[in-house]
Amino acid sequence: MAETGPSTNQSMSQSKGQSTATLRLKVGDLSIAHPITVPSGPVAATAVLPALQGLVNAVVEAAETGRTISCRKGCGACCRQLVPVSRTEGEALLALVEAMPRERRKAVRARFAAAAATITAAGLAERGTRSDREMSVAYFALGVPCPFLEEESCSIHPDRPLVCREYLVTSPAELCAGPRQEGVTPVPVPKLSLAARRLQDESETWFPLALLMAWSRTARMPAKRRPGTEWVQRFLRGLTRSAPPAPDSVS
Repeated sequence: MAETGPSTNQSMSQSKGQSTATLRLKVGDLSIAHPITVPSGPVAATAVLPALQGLVNAVVEAAETGRTISCRKGCGACCRQLVPVSRTEGEALLALVEAMPRERRKAVRARFAAAAATITAAGLAERGTRSDREMSVAYFALGVPCPFLEEESCSIHPDRPLVCREYLVTSPAELCAGPRQEGVTPVPVPKLSLAARRLQDESETWFPLALLMAWSRTARMPAKRRPGTEWVQRFLRGLTRSAPPAPDSVS
């Protein structure tokens, strides 16, 4: 996958407390022109996440062009991989869980607790000295389903993490369940999700999605509020910097 030197340009227009821009990105071999709208005034980073999700969707759609994608509803093999999420996405997912009806929220929280117990028992709650690759392989071997997985499908598909949007394959779906995923052919999608991992704080990177509830109990600095346009600028700057490696899949 070519991901060298993403370039961007945009012009902003403002109306009714919102700013709109058409972002023109060149990432690897892909050229994308995509409109985004964000709040003009100071907001938490989660307020611009829908715009970033739309941008990632546009990049993924461009990468899919001319390819036959194997991924389908009901095929949840990839939903047992280690999914790295940023603080921004973690806060949005926590709010999503809290907004669920009581019984569903209770069931989802129970699945998170079960996943965390399995991961902790396997010694994978902390990265330790393992490389990201080693951690991904060990995590996948546990077969822990994402707590949002229901009937082998993502129950929060419109709100799923950015990295989940970036993982697609063209090889036979049954290969994805293999312990080492031999023969799996991912679509070469530029990893824009990397730029979201340090959006709020330069010292932050990622944590496993399955440990969302455990992460929610950790101490962290109060969330900052910035104009939506500033969050977007920070995200775009992240595209042009080298980001720390983190597991996107075990393939």
